[in-house]
Amino acid sequence: MNIDLDCHPTTEILNKYVQGSLPTGWNVVLSAHLELCQKCRHEYGDLESAEVLSWSKGPVEEVANDFSDLVSNIIQQPQHAAADTPLPQESSITEIHMLDHSFTLPRVLAKAANDGLEWKKLAGGINQAKVNIDTETQCEFIYMSPGSQTPMHRHQGNEITLVLDGSFSDASGTYEAADFVIRNSEDEHQPVSEEGCLCFAVLDSPLTFTQGLARLFNPINRFKFRKTIAHQS
Repeated sequence: MNIDLDCHPTTEILNKYVQGSLPTGWNVVLSAHLELCQKCRHEYGDLESAEVLSWSKGPVEEVANDFSDLVSNIIQQPQHAAADTPLPQESSITEIHMLDHSFTLPRVLAKAANDGLEWKKLAGGINQAKVNIDTETQCEFIYMSPGSQTPMHRHQGNEITLVLDGSFSDASGTYEAADFVIRNSEDEHQPVSEEGCLCFAVLDSPLTFTQGLARLFNPINRFKFRKTIAHQS
């Protein structure tokens, strides 16, 4: 898969979404993007209509744009809110609070987060809250504090990042709300956020840090990724 510089899912990915051949974590992040992006909703509707037409060879009814039922039964294990959560949550999550404002989650992500989020502080001003969705991907909310950055890293597999609020940038450009950013094993980058950024990310392989002391954490990072996937099995 190649990086989509327009920050939208490719037609190939949307076709796999229509056909139901993607991991559930990918389906979730795609559903959230479709709720935020009118352009991709229209393309998805056209693809789904064509798919239904190929099955029925008859008139196709108007495609509904309600994606909120996609993961109604996929959340198998609760996430318990920690006492030191950096971003306070309500008991029934529909919003995530960032600094002096709140962001209303797309419906599919609100369902994924509905049992609560356990936020963990990572190095460099990064906060992470994982959610259990499937046994093939690691899914997580990421909050980058203003002025924060991740260590330089590359990907062993695929990563999709959906920007929910704020913005971040790397050597390839700047990514803002609703942008759908794909990275694969050919990519090495260092996300930076000047204003702060809330994202939802889906990974099918662990990151590999490539510079500085962060490289010492690569074995731990791989172990944690395997543990997360195993916990969701």
